[in-house]
Amino acid sequence: MVYFTNYLDRNEETYSLSKNQLIDKYSPYIRKINRNFDISWIINSHHNVLSAAQPVITPGYSHRIPSHQTPYEGLYLANTTQIYPEDRGTNYSVQMGRRVAKMVIEYKNKKIS
Repeated sequence: MVYFTNYLDRNEETYSLSKNQLIDKYSPYIRKINRNFDISWIINSHHNVLSAAQPVITPGYSHRIPSHQTPYEGLYLANTTQIYPEDRGTNYSVQMGRRVAKMVIEYKNKKIS
């Protein structure tokens, strides 16, 4: 699973592109990461456009932060709604990504044992 995000002004051309147009636009950059990348590898995709750049935190949110573990075995959640009380930031996303990656590795190791 790969998640691409882009904070844009609503007036920017990219903001109004369709899902397929975005895939076409980002594919050359994905190939810079993996030169063998082929669009046929994409099994499913989702395109979401929001005018707000970060989650709206309400009183008592610390008691409602979504868990990284989901009801689905082997599926983990990691997104900006879980970076609390810090504000969104790449450093916090990387930190959370590492934490969830460890959870995935532990899960995989249990399945192998």
